[in-house]
Amino acid sequence: MRRAKYKAVRVMGHRRFSAYACGIYSLDYLKNSIVRARKGTLGIAVFGRKIDAEKFCQGTNFEIIRVLPIGRGENVKAISNSQSDYMLDIFYRFLERFHGIPRGSDIIPMKPPRGTMFYPAVRVID
Repeated sequence: MRRAKYKAVRVMGHRRFSAYACGIYSLDYLKNSIVRARKGTLGIAVFGRKIDAEKFCQGTNFEIIRVLPIGRGENVKAISNSQSDYMLDIFYRFLERFHGIPRGSDIIPMKPPRGTMFYPAVRVID
């Protein structure tokens, strides 16, 4: 059986959604639901260790929830440094077209936070 992973989410009222992704890339994390990554994205970012999730959430109003990963996890070298749906569109178009971010592009990637893995889907535990 898979081990639980940790997901940082933003909470507004009773709604829990992606901590950074905005617009069409933002996902809702309802308790006991299966959440699937949007097609063409890196996947759903989770932390393998709670301590890494806690460090990531320091100084924010994010909450940490437990999830069970579904599918094969992947480490990535770069993520978008912007969370707006417009910039994420551009980032993912570059990834699809060039299989990476070409040098000299307007896209400025950044390293993912320590301990981050990306999965195609997760089951929300709490």
